[in-house]
Amino acid sequence: MTKDKFVTWFADEVQPRWPTWQVNGVLLNDWYTALGRCDAGTLTQAVQRHAICDSPSQPRINRVQALAREIADGAMRRTPGVEPPHTWVRAAEFWEHVRTNLPREQRITLMTQQIKFDPQARDKDPQAYAWLMEQQAAPAAVTPAPPP
Repeated sequence: MTKDKFVTWFADEVQPRWPTWQVNGVLLNDWYTALGRCDAGTLTQAVQRHAICDSPSQPRINRVQALAREIADGAMRRTPGVEPPHTWVRAAEFWEHVRTNLPREQRITLMTQQIKFDPQARDKDPQAYAWLMEQQAAPAAVTPAPPP
């Protein structure tokens, strides 16, 4: 947030809640230094949560900063209930396409790569997984045993 936006936000949100508090430029700069990286919505929530009864004469910068950090951390952890765009391909659609449209060799290659990252990938295309296991077992059966 720019300093001008912060000053406007401060005048709109903080000063009305503590009207007797006298703010000078140095104090405002301290607040900007501590809280300037947060967005206005997070800071507004933090100031609203900061109980006036806890500090009736003036807000505590440390308390507002801690509340803003809690709000921001909570927002990072929360997963939005928004569906991905309809243009994205879902995993089930991708594997259906693989099973129906790709030739055997490409399916085996894809399965080989997927197994490295996700052992459960065999469930995505069981037929390709079976082919892959046949391929891996075949060279072992052809190799002659060493003489005694």
